[in-house]
Amino acid sequence: MKDKKYILVALAALLIAGAAGWLIAQYYLSPPVQTGQPLIEMKEGAQESYKASSGSDDDIVPVKIFYPSENGTSVQEKKIHGSPLPVKMAEAVVAEYLKGLKEGLRDTKLLGVYRDRGNIFYIDLSDEFRRNFSGDAGQEFYLLKSLFETVTANIAGTEDVKVLIEGKEIESIGGHISSFYPLKETVKEDSQQTAAGGR
Repeated sequence: MKDKKYILVALAALLIAGAAGWLIAQYYLSPPVQTGQPLIEMKEGAQESYKASSGSDDDIVPVKIFYPSENGTSVQEKKIHGSPLPVKMAEAVVAEYLKGLKEGLRDTKLLGVYRDRGNIFYIDLSDEFRRNFSGDAGQEFYLLKSLFETVTANIAGTEDVKVLIEGKEIESIGGHISSFYPLKETVKEDSQQTAAGGR
């Protein structure tokens, strides 16, 4: 009789452990479930392919594009082909942003835009963004800040922005500011402290 009791207790414990394992696998270890807002990858020639696939004049929307300037960032109002899908909209605003950068940086290609479950946007840029940058810590700060502001000002619910170069994390764009982490904390820093070499 006692043996049966131990067997039943052991079976119940196994059942509970199995259910707990299944729950952990479902909610913590499984890949993200694809929703109606897919992660979209754009490869070489992203600006051209986006322009070619854009719709009618009905979906032209006003956006704010921020650019680095000598003493901070400046903003320009532009009209672009928009999308209700956040990833596609981010692709459009980043493509527009790249067109307005100074010579050299303007050669940067948008390789992809990805969004994770935490609403962090990963902006994958070609190596020209790193290779053609020249400037001090302040200029690097304003370049990253302008990209961050361009995405967050136009995509509702954006939590943060992270820059990738050729699909990889890199130590820094210009050697002054770490690019290993998303940009929110970096761009909150006092720009004068950054320009003075605080980072």
